[in-house]
Amino acid sequence: MNAVVVLTKGYKHKKKYSDLIERNRYLEKFANKKNDYIIFHEGNINYKHQKYIQKYTPKLKLKFINVSNDFTTKQFDFYPPTKKWGLGYRNMCNFWFCNFWKYVEKYNKILRIDEDCLYFKDHSIVFDILEDKVARFGWRGTDEEYVTKGMNSFTLKFLKENGINALPKYPDGPYTNVIGLNLNLLRKNDLLHKYIKTIYLSNNIYIYRWGDLSLWGEVLHYLYSYNDYKLTKSIQYKHGSHGYIVGGDNRQLKLREKKKKRKT
Repeated sequence: MNAVVVLTKGYKHKKKYSDLIERNRYLEKFANKKNDYIIFHEGNINYKHQKYIQKYTPKLKLKFINVSNDFTTKQFDFYPPTKKWGLGYRNMCNFWFCNFWKYVEKYNKILRIDEDCLYFKDHSIVFDILEDKVARFGWRGTDEEYVTKGMNSFTLKFLKENGINALPKYPDGPYTNVIGLNLNLLRKNDLLHKYIKTIYLSNNIYIYRWGDLSLWGEVLHYLYSYNDYKLTKSIQYKHGSHGYIVGGDNRQLKLREKKKKRKT
């Protein structure tokens, strides 16, 4: 069984769910009964709001899962250059690297599509092309050094303690706003889960604002070979927060979005 997943937060006013509902509408075009559609939330999407979100995409059977137990309220002494990112952002990064695993134990693969991402094609195809890969994604990104302070040194130290000598790398990784993960393959890597636990216990995601993009970049680079994962242009979507079109023929996709805006 596979699942399409998102992590979102609750709002006081229902109109604030417009991005999430629009995301879901794109998914409903290719709704597949073989997939589960999961909305992880911080415990603040009440039942009435869940019904409100669901009514706009009746063919997309949504499962709302409260993950608030994994969202800490503890105050950390943030590394000063990163103070503009609050605790909520760091909780999100911690969830998508360290804590989501226990909520998806019954699934073989997951496809994360964030709230601000509109996926253009049949999303179920990602599960098919994940068959022999640990990860599939539409783009790679870099991260600023001030939000990855000490990350690579931490990774290299961890690897050395586990008998692996490796060279430094620049902080980068897959765009994790839309990423397919083959959980069956990832679960087999004991060193991966040891690394995740070490990251979790360090609290460095909270202190230094280490992001899940660059952390997954460390994992793929050091714990897997290049052939184990793949950037693929068939993953095509609009990332609303940055206004990017990811995948495929970007020029054509931009034109398609302009036409849709004219019609609406």
